[in-house]
Amino acid sequence: MNDILLPKKICKGDTIGIIAPSRPVYNIEEKIKKGAEVLEDMGYKVVFGRNIKKQLYYSAGTPQERADDLNEMFSNPKISMILCATGGITSNQLLPYIDFDIIKNNPKPFIGYSDITTLLLAIYKKTGLVTFHGPDLSDIAGLNKDALQFLFNLLSGEIKNKTLSQDIEIIQEGTAIGKLIGGNIYLINGLLGTPFSPSLDGSIFFWEETGVPPAMVHQELMHLKLAGALDDIRGIVIGHLSDCIDNKYENENRSINEIIIEVINNKNIPIIKVDSFGHDINDFYTFPIGLNAEIDTVKKYFSLK
Repeated sequence: MNDILLPKKICKGDTIGIIAPSRPVYNIEEKIKKGAEVLEDMGYKVVFGRNIKKQLYYSAGTPQERADDLNEMFSNPKISMILCATGGITSNQLLPYIDFDIIKNNPKPFIGYSDITTLLLAIYKKTGLVTFHGPDLSDIAGLNKDALQFLFNLLSGEIKNKTLSQDIEIIQEGTAIGKLIGGNIYLINGLLGTPFSPSLDGSIFFWEETGVPPAMVHQELMHLKLAGALDDIRGIVIGHLSDCIDNKYENENRSINEIIIEVINNKNIPIIKVDSFGHDINDFYTFPIGLNAEIDTVKKYFSLK
């Protein structure tokens, strides 16, 4: 990875490009419409990628079509930031078709989460561009005022840091400063062993998950551990775990906190839970991948720098 590359700041009146790099949007058109209206009411212009309404089974078009929209949004000088419409499961299909030189030469905010984790991390790895783990367009209308305002204050440079001190659960005590790297843990695992996976060394590793039982969370964490990805992390931030329970075998439900302590195995790093990013919440705070954060369990805060 190259040196850190900061995206250009945005301001009112700028144009936001919307793309669908993964799932088709046919079943969330009302959420897409309402999200666009919120952005326009805030003073931004909204432009949709030319392939955004396409559908190829579980994807919004072919890999080439979806990558074309991404490449074109970065190369278009009229587009100031790029926001993904929704997540899915097929973002990794775009990786061979992305022009990372275009991205590096046109650094813009790129925002999404869930399956978009793949693109956030790949772009960061290949270009050094700080990307943003934050809400998709389909989530925008449901965000609370503070989380929405924080997103745009962050992108405009009006806010230099954000301290989350409420509702922080301390799983293991300690202090740490490091680069924020993370996203959805399933997708992070999916990049291991590829040239698109950034190192977690020296990082504050943040992750969230949705719709899987504790046994699967345990498996995902062990995969990272066995791959050596957790050897030199400085801290862990766990986000919202949406529906991460076993409804089929209820007696097999295990505390995620207990699982993470077992996997980390006495590693002297702070571990906290911050229930303010991930699936199915309206207080989704955006995390800049590649910029520093600080954990201090004595003062009970987690600060985005």
